[in-house]
Amino acid sequence: MALACGIASIILQDLKQLGPCTPEELVQRLPAYTWNQVFSAVDQLCRDGRLTLRQPSRFAYLISLSSAAISEQRNSVV
Repeated sequence: MALACGIASIILQDLKQLGPCTPEELVQRLPAYTWNQVFSAVDQLCRDGRLTLRQPSRFAYLISLSSAAISEQRNSVV
């Protein structure tokens, strides 16, 4: 589970710094992890309400921080 927590933190930090991206872009940004590890972490973060997965067009998906995750990060900085 430590690996899952680590990759989840990295994904959240990446999206905070670089903004929304496609799943493919996220996998490219995290070369130390497999596609399966990234997908699994994104799935769990979406279920936890920290990420949002949208489908802006028929064949594209966009991963972004949810409003809850943004609020959580703001509160942790204070």
